[in-house]
Amino acid sequence: MQSLSAGSAIREKFWRADGFARVASSWLNTVRVSRSGAVLSAEVLLAGISYVIADFAIAPHAGTAGAFEILRETMGFALFFRLAALLWTQLYRRSVRYATATDLICIGKAVFASELALAAFCLWRLPALHISASLFIVDAAFLLILWGGLCFGTRIFRAYRSAANQKGRRAVIIGAGDAGIMLLREIALDPSSTFRPMAILDDDASKWGRTIWGLPVRGGIAALASVAAAVKAEEVLVCIPSATGTQMRTIIDACRRAELPVCTLPPIAELVRHNCRGDKPSATVSRRDLRPPRIEDLLDRELIRVDPEETRKLVEDQVVLVTGAGGSIGSELSRQIAAAGPRKLLLLDKSENGLFYANLEASEKLGAAGVRPVLADLLDRERIRRLFHSERPSLVFHAAAHKHVAMMDLYPREAIRNNAIGTRNVAEAALEFGASRFVNISTDKAVNPRNWMGLSKKITELCIQELSELGDTRFSSVRFGNVAGSSGSVLRLFWERIERREAIRVTDPRATRFFMSVPEAVHLILRAAALGNGGETFILDMGEPVNICELAKTMMLCSGLRPGRDLKIVFTGLQPGEKIDEELWDEREHPVGSGSDHVLVIRERHPLADGIGKEIARMEDLLARGAETDVLDHLYSLFPDFRWSRAPFEQETPALQGTMASSVGAA
Repeated sequence: MQSLSAGSAIREKFWRADGFARVASSWLNTVRVSRSGAVLSAEVLLAGISYVIADFAIAPHAGTAGAFEILRETMGFALFFRLAALLWTQLYRRSVRYATATDLICIGKAVFASELALAAFCLWRLPALHISASLFIVDAAFLLILWGGLCFGTRIFRAYRSAANQKGRRAVIIGAGDAGIMLLREIALDPSSTFRPMAILDDDASKWGRTIWGLPVRGGIAALASVAAAVKAEEVLVCIPSATGTQMRTIIDACRRAELPVCTLPPIAELVRHNCRGDKPSATVSRRDLRPPRIEDLLDRELIRVDPEETRKLVEDQVVLVTGAGGSIGSELSRQIAAAGPRKLLLLDKSENGLFYANLEASEKLGAAGVRPVLADLLDRERIRRLFHSERPSLVFHAAAHKHVAMMDLYPREAIRNNAIGTRNVAEAALEFGASRFVNISTDKAVNPRNWMGLSKKITELCIQELSELGDTRFSSVRFGNVAGSSGSVLRLFWERIERREAIRVTDPRATRFFMSVPEAVHLILRAAALGNGGETFILDMGEPVNICELAKTMMLCSGLRPGRDLKIVFTGLQPGEKIDEELWDEREHPVGSGSDHVLVIRERHPLADGIGKEIARMEDLLARGAETDVLDHLYSLFPDFRWSRAPFEQETPALQGTMASSVGAA
């Protein structure tokens, strides 16, 4: 009985909801009909007013009595033909709020069709009235004005209010193409807009001097500083969705020199995806699409993209292992590989949370049966061997590492354990169980290292070089600069502080760093796997290094803030282990072309590579016995230059805990 009562209650609730939906739908239809009826009535009324005005406008020619007689005999027919024309064109159904040029054409059709029909009828049936042709001409003119006013009055009123708006941020619009015009039109018709356009710039000289929506096109991008000063601009809106990376960087650099905040529209492909309506793509532009430039836009060079076909050829029918799969690089690498369709993808990480999301995303692309998450620590040597024994991966991408410089300077023991010993464990397992290729991910901080993270990664490069001589596995390393957008990246730290409106901390105004995007990092890893023959170190040609202080200023401008006014930059001084400039290779190394665009290769073998495996084993034994000081002393003996570079800071190591948070300017 209780279940029956519950079922009845559910059905009653359902029918009530369904009944409400039917009533609501009926009410909405009624509103639509009544709204259309009101518009139609207004249009017929305006048609009558127009006809009366036109009739009395020509009264001096026909006399007042004649005007009244014409009205009495023809008004009904005039309204009939107007109504028929309105029903034919369905003008009454068109939105008066969003009227366009199409609606103006529709008004013209209705006016001239009804006017011709009325004139023909009067000449045929009422020739005795001797109606002047000027009546129909004047009536058509008045009717165009009245119906046009009804249709476009809302837009005209909104444009008037917007033009009177003096409260918005004074903005210069870059781009006089379709996107710029659409955005300008929306702002011009919205009195609540937070922007107040003052001028337009475009590099197309044929548009200079023209006026668009009341604004002049005052020159090219090179004139930004002078134009912005002349109109007292407070912001720049970049409306060129088709802009190349080089064009965007030119524009952003011009904004930086003029110290103007900047917003931009996303690329066309992103606009189409974002504004898609059902199955029909749309590239409409709205001010809601404006956003700060992407991190990639700030890099002073053209970005390199991954070729999906190359990835597919590399991993097709292969068992692939990615260590550190939950990190920024590992997760992106896993996505690219999963999309390329390997036979099986193994995701290894000791972070449960990162591994969970990496596995979830890879499984969506490859299917759950083709992905195996492995929650394991690289230091568990036997666990790693069992994984290789059971799965036999043929491609290994080793992205797992501790990478934060300041943190590893606090805990050098963990840098050696995780980075050096962990890499040794995975690489030896790959060699033992016959992996065909192994790619180790290193860093530019491994070149002439001054910090424990960099030294630990230098040891991994030496380990890879030694193992490349011992079997058939093709071992290679890739050397990264700073990866823009990765977790812990200086750019991400800058964004976070900007969002909190906190001062940006930069170590030194002279500090420069090499940057690469996450997709570029993945490209370098995959190219190294394809090109490596054994023992090489691959480097991406990243152009000129970027000044960190100037980068911070640009990021402020991209967030709508003026450096030094809205947000300050604080110089904290170089921290232990940091350099003014990073390097991509040392004096022993001579990079050459790899045969792949923008990828360089170093083939020289470091003299310390021979026997480094025994040194790692010795450090492992010392750490197991708790002799951490002996490990550090041993490393100093192996790398005397490192000891010399650390000498000024070694006494300050206990104080690093308090200064670590300041070390974000040149990470």
